[in-house]
Amino acid sequence: MVRAIAATACLSVAWGWAAWAAPRPGQDDALAAGAYSAAQAERGRAIYQEHCQSCHGSSLRGGANEFAAPALAGPFFFDAWGGRAVAELLAYSAESMPPEGSLLPEPDYVDVTAYILQVLGYPEGDTELTADSPALTHPIERQR
Repeated sequence: MVRAIAATACLSVAWGWAAWAAPRPGQDDALAAGAYSAAQAERGRAIYQEHCQSCHGSSLRGGANEFAAPALAGPFFFDAWGGRAVAELLAYSAESMPPEGSLLPEPDYVDVTAYILQVLGYPEGDTELTADSPALTHPIERQR
């Protein structure tokens, strides 16, 4: 009897949590709606190839030498960045990358972030990601 009551209580809490955490109709999910354009991701890819690929690798999964840069895609990336806001990734990049040499113009970092979102499987949209896009507040999550 005690087990049945405990099980019922656990299920009630789980259902309540699922209902609270589930997206609500009309809830803004700027990333799911497409927070960057295909053209922007293509610009970001070109910038990435020129300034980032030599350290982070062509697949964004990290460098392949003893000075390897961290992954920007794949399981190691999600271990480090999963659940953190996209804005944190953008800010870190803009403040510290590339580690040697001069920093890039701010729009380049936004474009590279759009490219990373594309590689991670986030959908494209009609608008471009900007440094103040609402999508930047969303956590980085694995896409299906």
